[in-house]
Amino acid sequence: MPATFTFPNRILFGAGARRLLGEELARLGVRRPLVVTDPGLRSTGLVDEVLSGLDDPVVFEEVQANPTEADVLAGLDRYHAQRCDGLIGLGGGSPIDAAKAIRLMATHPGRLVDYDLTTGGLERITPNLPAMAAIPTTAGTGTEAGRGTLIQLPQTGRKTIALSPHLLPSVALCDPELTRDLPPVLTAGTGMDAFTHCIESYLSTTFHPICDGIALEGLRYISRGLEAAARNGTDQAARESLMMGALLGGISFSKGLGVIHSLSHALGSEGRVHHGTLNAILLPHALRFNREVATPRLSDLAARLGLGRSGEGPAHLITLTELVLIRLPLPKRLRDVPDLRHDRIAEYARLAMLDHCHKTNPRPCTQADMEAMLDRAW
Repeated sequence: MPATFTFPNRILFGAGARRLLGEELARLGVRRPLVVTDPGLRSTGLVDEVLSGLDDPVVFEEVQANPTEADVLAGLDRYHAQRCDGLIGLGGGSPIDAAKAIRLMATHPGRLVDYDLTTGGLERITPNLPAMAAIPTTAGTGTEAGRGTLIQLPQTGRKTIALSPHLLPSVALCDPELTRDLPPVLTAGTGMDAFTHCIESYLSTTFHPICDGIALEGLRYISRGLEAAARNGTDQAARESLMMGALLGGISFSKGLGVIHSLSHALGSEGRVHHGTLNAILLPHALRFNREVATPRLSDLAARLGLGRSGEGPAHLITLTELVLIRLPLPKRLRDVPDLRHDRIAEYARLAMLDHCHKTNPRPCTQADMEAMLDRAW
């Protein structure tokens, strides 16, 4: 039987949690949900399997990787045309974020840019959103327990975040069985996204001891499950550890993130580049950049991962992130990632400076710093 707990939203965690979807929708009073997913997941049959116990779901599958405002508006049209009264985000971070944005726009007409965190959108979001269930099929983003949605907007030319506690899904059903057939490359990329969430949130300058503890515990779960799940997708214990770590990482980064995410958001604005893969490549370079001001916290992280408490802990941690990347089936350098161009590094750095995440990085960043990190990662 899945475990049930509430922090920060209602969460059902464990094998078979997906089978409680009908009960949860009934509890929320949702009779006709819009199911937001993507065509790749639909083609596997997993969407139909998860929805098999529902009477009248409306499926919207036109969500691409790194969802755009056009995806959101198309989903919103379907929501209204089909007289839906709630939402289900089913898939990786892209469908769940798109579902959150459709949910927001259903009761907050206008454009998503009106709710951009950097322009005070937090204050504009009110609590009258329709109910939503989030069902992750990857273990990475943690958006099922996150208070933000990240959407590519034409007005900004970059990934832009709307942030509010009202955007937390009404319930998250975290079923590790849904990740069993995830290919090794996606297991690795999404897992490294969660790994980076825990590290960056722990290093964040925001004072939040609760999230610090959650980040450290998340790191323990991820380190136990990541490589094992990437090697053998049927390893249920590894899948459970990785999904719990991703969930904890999603909770912890309400404290804030850092320069890695600002850079990966900027790079992710170019084509359909996978966010977690970018984080994995950038991680050791950002840790070297931060080392001179974040040694005590880096030492804590190193000790948590069994790397000892000596003065060399931060160096050992950086080396570990490089070794993990070598062992995972991911690109090792930015030059190995399709759609990225070295001659656009200055533009990527400019976009990264506009992103909010680096504002809580332990070491302040200039555009020149961003360019140097990208060049070293190339």
